[in-house]
Amino acid sequence: MSNKFKWPVAGCVLLSLLLLMLPSLRQDAPAGNMMETYRYQYDTLHCAVATDSRLSYDMLQYFGDHVDAVVDISTGSSDLKDLDSLVHEGIDILVTAQPLDSIIASDSSGFLASRQIRNNIHWLVSCDDRQLLFMINSWLDGFMNSSAYDVMEARYYPSYNWQGDGNTAGRITPFDDLLKQYAQATGIDWLLLSALMYKESRYYAGAEYKEAKGLMQVKDVTAARYGVSDLFTPEDNIKAGSYHMRYLIKKYSKEGLDTLNVIKFALAAYNAGDNRIEQCRQHAKQEGKNPDDWEEVVTTFATNDSFEGVTTTAYVRDILASWEKLKSTVY
Repeated sequence: MSNKFKWPVAGCVLLSLLLLMLPSLRQDAPAGNMMETYRYQYDTLHCAVATDSRLSYDMLQYFGDHVDAVVDISTGSSDLKDLDSLVHEGIDILVTAQPLDSIIASDSSGFLASRQIRNNIHWLVSCDDRQLLFMINSWLDGFMNSSAYDVMEARYYPSYNWQGDGNTAGRITPFDDLLKQYAQATGIDWLLLSALMYKESRYYAGAEYKEAKGLMQVKDVTAARYGVSDLFTPEDNIKAGSYHMRYLIKKYSKEGLDTLNVIKFALAAYNAGDNRIEQCRQHAKQEGKNPDDWEEVVTTFATNDSFEGVTTTAYVRDILASWEKLKSTVY
């Protein structure tokens, strides 16, 4: 490979955006000439996957077949230590699910990012591997609209979409027994846990969004409190999510809130964090509203410069509605 010329990070990110636009600018180019011009010039692609997404491994193999290269895949580091290898030629492609803004903040040597694949997953290449990024984005544009991708996505991200219709067997998801087990352990209605899970992941065991993972969208730092490390295992994920919900319910119960408000504030804190919700309650108190009444706290979001609250308000409302629907279906 050629000697590296390190671009400033901002320049690299801008270049990434420009390269993402190139497919629309080259639609009239002959396909045969395109492959001759942009064929990857090395026999082996050295890749690191710094995410738990199983989908990424298969996609890299498909891309290797596309460019006629052997794909060597290793497990990357989630703390972004692989970025140094990326820009110094040790790795050709780094797959990450880290938000790009966090990567930019941590990196001073530069990289190029592909289009987003799903759940914040991007493929990163070194700044002077523009040709490789061009090929990646061109291939992704076609592959992600193909039946092969649909099959692959269904394999790793199976959906189970509860419709709320007649359920005479009393079952909602394949995870009902686990929900009941941890409902008994935590004292929380298993249908409330099911409604929470539906809102978080639509019952997708492989769901990922930013740092949250699995059925109940738990972060690693939260899972560690409850002795959980594998958030893509349904039982471990449900355990972590259920015990965290119990922690939040106990927190607001100790403050003397009524039962419904305990649940509303616990759900809001599950979504936005209990420190954020405490700030909202203090703001409501300053506005002359009851900080122990969720609906009154909601009315003060419009004057809260620190928290918009729209997403969390809808989050609480949707889970409570699903909970009622579940109770009418199963009980």
